[in-house]
Amino acid sequence: MPALDGAWRAVRQRLSRSHVHDGASCQRAGTFRISRLVGWLRDQVLAARRHNEQMLIEEARRARCAKRRALGLLTGLLDTEQRQEFRTLRYFHVIGGSTGTRYRIRVASFANIDVLGATGRPMYRLCAHPAGDIPIYDIMAGQLLHLQDPTTEERFLRMANVHTALSELRPSSGPNWVP
Repeated sequence: MPALDGAWRAVRQRLSRSHVHDGASCQRAGTFRISRLVGWLRDQVLAARRHNEQMLIEEARRARCAKRRALGLLTGLLDTEQRQEFRTLRYFHVIGGSTGTRYRIRVASFANIDVLGATGRPMYRLCAHPAGDIPIYDIMAGQLLHLQDPTTEERFLRMANVHTALSELRPSSGPNWVP
């Protein structure tokens, strides 16, 4: 960290200076120099901390802007029915371009594509995300485009990781469920 490099340089310079004084004045001068040095170091650390906080605030602002743009892109790609479904339920359905399979794409960072069976229940889940820090809505837009396109759906399905379908978030009727 540049601020600390400068601080250590200053400490070395100040401690390496030799002054010839009598004992009492040398002690007072040394104490004064050390207190000034400590004050300067404290100021450097506080300035670095303020700078880091400003950088974090700016990064959070950029991430929020990117997320808003990604959401706008996604909602622009959805048809009216999908858009309404997404606004109310936080997921939307897509019909595969070449297989005709029905998929449900949910807002989630892991295994967010449900492959639905004839009954509408998930048979299994797919996980396919690009590397990097990409807003979730951009990822969902890419998944939507890949699954709808007849030429890319099969390739997308070959590359996706397959996970077992977790039960719907409904309580089971078995004996282990306690209300």
